[in-house]
Amino acid sequence: MKRKLFLLLFLIGAMSVAAQTFSVTGLDLKSERIRKKNVYEWENFVLVNYNFGIMQSSEQKRHSFGISYGRVKLFGWYANFTIGTGGHYGYSYEAQRNGEINLNNSGIIPFYTGKSSLNRLSFTGGCIVRMVIPLYLYLGIGYGYVSTTREISSGQWVLMNPWSHLSIGHAVHWDFGLQGNIKGFTIAAGYSSLTDYKTSTLHEFKLSIGWTFKDKHK
Repeated sequence: MKRKLFLLLFLIGAMSVAAQTFSVTGLDLKSERIRKKNVYEWENFVLVNYNFGIMQSSEQKRHSFGISYGRVKLFGWYANFTIGTGGHYGYSYEAQRNGEINLNNSGIIPFYTGKSSLNRLSFTGGCIVRMVIPLYLYLGIGYGYVSTTREISSGQWVLMNPWSHLSIGHAVHWDFGLQGNIKGFTIAAGYSSLTDYKTSTLHEFKLSIGWTFKDKHK
């Protein structure tokens, strides 16, 4: 009888210890899964950008292209360079609102050939934040330049005065949007603007595609 009672107590004790061990092990595994969910690795991304812009007041349409590179864990950074389709940033004269230029100390309206150069470039840097799922919010600020130059019959180029709402000159570039990736394939969409807060603003829709990849383990 005593032997059976001892065996019963032994079994109850063993089951109690096993249950506690299982419970603690289960909690440890659960905590480990939670820690893994909240620990992110550094990721790099490279994007090719297309910007479609409209100049305020003039409704002039502009196209530009660029490239972005960044790194992100939970928080990160990115840098972006964008350039427009125009190639004549230099000019010999500066036109007034009506197209008049100062030539030989007198104002004349030259003959414009009809060729125009829509110049635009910018350098931007900013921060990017992961929103738990592979979706990110980015915000940046930088330097931009926007101008319109036109060719005259002599082959020289004329800068359209900012008051014509065709040029901004030196500007502040704002850039923000959303970015996400699926198994590395990355796409982003956002809004950017270049403005000097005095004459006009270039409003742009920005679309980007590229690739995200993790750091290589040494």
